[in-house]
Amino acid sequence: MRDRFARLVAALWAGSAFFLMLAASAAFRAAPNPDAAADVVGAMLTRWHYIALAAPLLLFAIELRRERKFVFVILFVALLLAATQSLLDVRLRALRASSPLAISDLDRDDPLRRRFGALHAASMSLLLLETLAAAAVVLSKKEEVPVMSNWQDSEDTTIYKVIVNDEEQYSIWPANRENALGWRDAGFQGTKTECLAYIEKVWTDMRPLSLRKTMDGGEER
Repeated sequence: MRDRFARLVAALWAGSAFFLMLAASAAFRAAPNPDAAADVVGAMLTRWHYIALAAPLLLFAIELRRERKFVFVILFVALLLAATQSLLDVRLRALRASSPLAISDLDRDDPLRRRFGALHAASMSLLLLETLAAAAVVLSKKEEVPVMSNWQDSEDTTIYKVIVNDEEQYSIWPANRENALGWRDAGFQGTKTECLAYIEKVWTDMRPLSLRKTMDGGEER
């Protein structure tokens, strides 16, 4: 359940970032003037900052038990980016409010317009980096499927548990980790060798449960 929630949060974070980038581009193309587009994009950014700050914090808390350092680094950087962009957007709104004219109506060499343009470019760059960070976290959370052949035998001191899925197919999984989606405990744990010996003992029919039911039903008829 925790992994599923984490994937949902990561997907919401990444999806909202991609949507915001596309919506911002569409707003400036469709709006009657740049100021109207800026109002729309600014309103979206203000609300998106809540997601940009809350999602990494939630994922950081979830990842504490898994101790994946590279994910910690991504989330920490994403939080810094989101906080910096929030401050930049506050400054951009203040500049717009202090301008006697609409920013787009100011002379191109006007210091206020040039400063606004530099901060706006920085804000959009931060948004792009946040989007990439969110995508990286989503990719890191691809569903892990337990396969016995993936575990290395040499000097393996890990304590494993035997797990089984709905088709009554068996595999092993580190005992200190949450089961992959669709798998449950089979009631045995030990070294890799012990777990594999247990599976060999109990998994006497390699056919999936649905196939066994179909074939056994056919034989009864």
